Amino acid sequence: MDLASLFRPGIRGIRPYTPGKPIEEVQRELGLVSVVKLASNENPEGPLPAVVEAVARAARDLNRYPDAACFALTRRLAAHLGVDPRGLILGNGSNEVIDMLIRALVSPGETVVFSERSFIVYALTTQAHFECGRPVPLGADDRHDLPAMAAAIDGTTKLVIVCAPNNPTGTYNTADEFRAFLAAVPGHVVVAVDEAYYEYVVAPDYPQTLGLLAAHPNLVVLRTFSKIHSLAGLRVGYGVGHPDLVGELHKTREPFNVNALSQAAALACLDHWDQVAGRRDRSREQLEWLARELAALGFVNVPSQTNFILTRTPAGRDAASLVEELLRKGVIVRPMGGPWGMDARALRISVGLPAENRRCIEALKEILV
Repeated sequence: MDLASLFRPGIRGIRPYTPGKPIEEVQRELGLVSVVKLASNENPEGPLPAVVEAVARAARDLNRYPDAACFALTRRLAAHLGVDPRGLILGNGSNEVIDMLIRALVSPGETVVFSERSFIVYALTTQAHFECGRPVPLGADDRHDLPAMAAAIDGTTKLVIVCAPNNPTGTYNTADEFRAFLAAVPGHVVVAVDEAYYEYVVAPDYPQTLGLLAAHPNLVVLRTFSKIHSLAGLRVGYGVGHPDLVGELHKTREPFNVNALSQAAALACLDHWDQVAGRRDRSREQLEWLARELAALGFVNVPSQTNFILTRTPAGRDAASLVEELLRKGVIVRPMGGPWGMDARALRISVGLPAENRRCIEALKEILV
């Protein structure tokens, strides 16, 4: 019996998400002693010592279920953001909140609008959920085409997802552009803005979306502790929206969806929020150094407001083969073809520690020069 035939066509058609290769796997496969990973947009600085200590303390009570309501974290985070705690929902990463929105809002025959060449989870999750995705091409400048996304909304649309800054391009739409887009979206369509890289942004005209919530009850802002706070291994994300909308969304949340260690770690991050600016500035300094070095080697960089660079290889080189050559030199970066849908020269390089970034550039020089 073909067991795959038991599943819906949308499930059978999914190509599962392939994460960046772990360091240990590359070491084992290629016999390398030292490997640097610049493929998954992680914060290379690691969690703060106070966060590690908080996790160690919380580990003593692992025989107990976590606080299902995330009471302490919800109230601390709401106070930090200046929002009503009833309008805050925690998730196992912001990915889970995206999944909750799709499951809660979309019935068979209804649709979700998002941009092509954006966070791949949007396409995967909508494919799994009644094949409800309606992707809109990214603009020629590697930014979301917000007018085209607004034009794609019709009577079937329940949700629009905007990735800001966008992954994998690192680009953003200005505050004026985003306000015009919100004005064009009907009030019965929910707009989710995925701001996983919000804390890395330095552009003065980036939209401050939390300030728009009062005027737009159909807006939901998604953020995470995975990136600048270095909790990728614990998965804590959250959504902020109108209390009535978030109250309904809670009905789809799995019990105990944010584990005890994750809650303790996120609370410790809030205790040390003063460290965020330094982390952002150090990442920005290294990103700008990488961009200069890549440009000197003939790469074409897309301006980034994140902790990664989307770049295109010099003429005559394709990204996939270059990534394989880097891998053999112990440097993991990410090609953006295949399921990401970008051109054959596109690759994404995450910002590492200074020595890791230098190693990447030196490896590229050995390959290209």
